[in-house]
Amino acid sequence: MKKHSLNFTLLALLVLLLAACGPKQTTLEVVMSDFEFSPNAWEAPAGAEVKLEIKNEGTLEHEYVIMLLSKDATVPFDADDEPNIYWEHELAPGEEASVTFTAPAEPGIYNIVCGTAGHLEQGMRGTLTVK
Repeated sequence: MKKHSLNFTLLALLVLLLAACGPKQTTLEVVMSDFEFSPNAWEAPAGAEVKLEIKNEGTLEHEYVIMLLSKDATVPFDADDEPNIYWEHELAPGEEASVTFTAPAEPGIYNIVCGTAGHLEQGMRGTLTVK
């Protein structure tokens, strides 16, 4: 009987270890309005699959733009910023979406901006902390 108990314990431990090694997933929510993200700070595990539930309650088009680590957008946001973008998604007024992306593998604080002309100047920004 002890042998079966030991085998069951080892099997249970193996299952737990394998589950811990599986892909990390997280869901983040954001509401965009004129001119803010709510909330304006998010966290995600490094390399995790991120499901972003995003809604534009504003009267204007908005973009959720994640800049590369240690990069910030210039004012005004323009074509010069394109090489510094990690990921982005655009929504028309009243639109909502559920989109996925892979969080950066390198931990740190990533700047989030709205790439729509004039919105960064209005203070539409946030941060994504990758742990």
